[in-house]
Amino acid sequence: MPDANNIQWKRLSVEAAAIVASILFAFAIDAWWDERQERVEEREVLESLQVEFQANRDEAVYVISFHDRVTQSFVELMELSQDEILALQPIAVEEFLSSLGNPRTFDAVLGSIDALVSSGKLGILQDRELRESLTTFVNIVDDSVEDAHYLSQSSITVWNEIARSGGPWRLVADVLTAEDCAGPRPNKNCYTNDALSFLPVATSQDLLNLRNNTLLMGYVYREKIDAVHYSAEIRQAKIQIEIVLELLEENL
Repeated sequence: MPDANNIQWKRLSVEAAAIVASILFAFAIDAWWDERQERVEEREVLESLQVEFQANRDEAVYVISFHDRVTQSFVELMELSQDEILALQPIAVEEFLSSLGNPRTFDAVLGSIDALVSSGKLGILQDRELRESLTTFVNIVDDSVEDAHYLSQSSITVWNEIARSGGPWRLVADVLTAEDCAGPRPNKNCYTNDALSFLPVATSQDLLNLRNNTLLMGYVYREKIDAVHYSAEIRQAKIQIEIVLELLEENL
């Protein structure tokens, strides 16, 4: 006749094993569910990052091309003779005037990165290279702030000297191109020309007087040097943006 105690212990062992198995199975389901939710969240983050970095690429391209354009315009101004300057039409005068000081900066979109870092969830991104590339981009943007400050201060110095030399003048509306009034950062003059109509329009003689102001030209040269250094930082940022976008494409 079977021992009652043995039967009892066997039953308890089976029940205990079933309970342990149930607990482990529940843990496994929870872990699977958490992992699944994390991967869903990761994909949402990757998609948000892709949208933001596409915007960052557009912004970087615009800022770089803007500074290249105004720097080239200033170079052309310095190569003109006195008679050539005096023969310029008002729109051309405005184009050259606008090339003297422009602290156009790169405003990076960092919403998703900031959210990941502040919430301690950067690790949700499984790709280590992507995480490192994002961190590198943020560091480049942080480094560019100092050069942006120098550029801003140089432009203010240029503007102050222009004011002492008879300016400022209002812009001729036609000088603004479709590109200036479109894209991620439209030229602010697209919205201010009418409000500043009380200012005089610059003449070719005004431009010549500015070109002959050696102190002003020294300030402008300094501003262009700062612009070149700043553009170099943004070119580096653009390279990093392309790296991040490529990694995002691989992970989506």
